Amino acid sequence: MSGNFAERLKELTTDMNRGWQADLARRCGVTRSAITGWLSGQRSGIESTYLFITADYFGVNARWLATGVGPKWAEMPMYLTKKVHPNVGEVLAKFEEMSSRRTGINDAERIELYVWLVGERPSFPGTANMQTR
Repeated sequence: MSGNFAERLKELTTDMNRGWQADLARRCGVTRSAITGWLSGQRSGIESTYLFITADYFGVNARWLATGVGPKWAEMPMYLTKKVHPNVGEVLAKFEEMSSRRTGINDAERIELYVWLVGERPSFPGTANMQTR
């Protein structure tokens, strides 16, 4: 479906849960009635700032949302698809948070911390050749 902006927006919202309009309105800094106007087609256009926020909200290409031209889904640049390691400040804050607890760190938290730090799933002995279903 390419149609107009309102039709493309409706297409994106068919499976959304209640409250998305209020959430999007809050992110854009507009009223819910503005979102309703976009959906109904009563508002003929959308400011570029709101267009980009809306496209990011739904994970679509802003050009497609505005014009119906180009790929629908936003493509992430190759350098952003790789896990970016946390910076030193984030690591120190995490360790400070963990050390201030009364209880120790459990195995699940230890694995979660490992994944967060190195950006990959740990491989355990005997699981390297296992296939996921």
